[in-house]
Amino acid sequence: MAQRAETFFPCDGLSGQLDQIAATELREEDKLRDQSLAAMREWIRQNGRLHRCRTDDRFLLRFLRVKKFSVPMACEMLERYLTMRQTYPRWFARLDPEDADLGAVLDACCLVPIGRDPASGRIVIFGVVRNFDAQRYNSDTMIRLNMLVAEALLDEEANQIAGFTHIFDNGGMTMAHVTCWTLDNLAGYLRSVINCVPVRLKENHFVSVPTFAAQISKYCLSFASEKLRARIHCHSTVEELRAQVSPELLPLEYGGNGATLKVLNERFREFLRSKRTALLELDEMEIDLKDPREAAVHEDVGEVVADGAVGSFRKLSID
Repeated sequence: MAQRAETFFPCDGLSGQLDQIAATELREEDKLRDQSLAAMREWIRQNGRLHRCRTDDRFLLRFLRVKKFSVPMACEMLERYLTMRQTYPRWFARLDPEDADLGAVLDACCLVPIGRDPASGRIVIFGVVRNFDAQRYNSDTMIRLNMLVAEALLDEEANQIAGFTHIFDNGGMTMAHVTCWTLDNLAGYLRSVINCVPVRLKENHFVSVPTFAAQISKYCLSFASEKLRARIHCHSTVEELRAQVSPELLPLEYGGNGATLKVLNERFREFLRSKRTALLELDEMEIDLKDPREAAVHEDVGEVVADGAVGSFRKLSID
């Protein structure tokens, strides 16, 4: 395997483990990776709907890895992703870490990477739900925060390969945190973002979920596949969480050996400043949603018809 670049949380000692995950879980090997990248670039070149699209290795590997190097499926997901970006600009346009609202929720430590799990190689994202000011912000801001964090980290190969673990502390959340979600946003997020953003989400931990949130959680899970539901773990207390998550990872406030959330957030904010240009340049990509030559798009962006992506790929002559 090729040497991997540095990441936000270093992968010291994990190179062999990442190679093993790539080979066994993603079917990745050097020749297939090179052929798949070439095929995907040619598909992009031939696709009349894509007016501007990144074609660098890091970007295309997001989709190839999450689809285990099935080029037709990776192309389909790329179309879904670009379609979603233009359908929901309120979630995706100008993911600027210097934006006042995004900066405020970042500094409240509503969502911050806390480390890399040495056992799995996964990056761990920690969210404190009560810190999100649901009286001031709505679910659009919450989704934008999630997209900002994901986009900032998705070019890193370790994150593409090993995936993500999310931990949410729901203690102290209020009804406002539930009611700030409109049904349109909830359905759009669950049925579109989860299907269109190339993230390998391997574990979700929810801690201290209040009783009143049970029904909304049940509704959310109704959209999830059985595989995704199996990756969701609920813990009644922080003590239960500590039994499942390495103390080396958990922030100091949660009885772990890590730094405080404030220190972790300051490091992440510095990292985001270094990624600002790349994040804003994502807005330069464009797909023509009215062009009939490729995939048709239903009203629900989560139901992008695959014929355009797969059909165009099948026309290629790939050795």
